[in-house]
Amino acid sequence: MKRYIITGAPSTGKTTLINSLQENGHTVFEEVSRRIIISEQQKNSNKTPWEDVSGFTKLVYQQTIKELHTPILQHAFVDRGLADNIAYLQLKKQPVSDEFLDFDYQKFYHKTIFFCPLWKEIYIKDEQRLQSFEEAKQLQNLLLNTYQNLGFRILEIPKTTVHKRLHFINTSLK
Repeated sequence: MKRYIITGAPSTGKTTLINSLQENGHTVFEEVSRRIIISEQQKNSNKTPWEDVSGFTKLVYQQTIKELHTPILQHAFVDRGLADNIAYLQLKKQPVSDEFLDFDYQKFYHKTIFFCPLWKEIYIKDEQRLQSFEEAKQLQNLLLNTYQNLGFRILEIPKTTVHKRLHFINTSLK
C-alpha cells in the first residue's frame, strides 16, 4: 500500500480535509511540517520555513522518513508529501539537496496526488502560516511544477464544502 498525498499552498483546506478523512475511517498522517514548526517555535529555534529553510527541511526529511516506514494496511493520506520541501527550498532560492532529488517517491506515494488550490475566501495566516497570499501563489506554482516533474498525476480538489471534497476523493479512489 502507498500513501496518497494531499498538498497545496498554505491555508487551502488540507488539514480540514485530512481530519475529515480520519473521521471517516481512513488512515491519515498529519502534517510533519506544522509539527516541526511548532516544536521549533517552542524552542525559540530559527529552523522554520521563513528563517532557516534548509535546516527546517532537514528536520522534515528525517521525521518523514520515519513515518514512511510505518506500515499501512489500507488507503492512507498524508498532509503534504516529502516533495513539498523541494518547492519550499526553491521559493527561498536555496539549493535542493540530493536526498530530495534522488528520493524514490513512487516507492512510498501513490502516483495520484490530490491538490488543494488557493482559495482566497478561506485563506488565513496564523502563527505557523506566515506567508502572504502572493507568496502562497508562488508556492502553489512551484508545488505543481515539482509534482509534475516527479511524474505524479495531479487531481485538483474542487473549491467546495468539506463533505463534497471528501466525496471527490472517495470517488477518485475507485
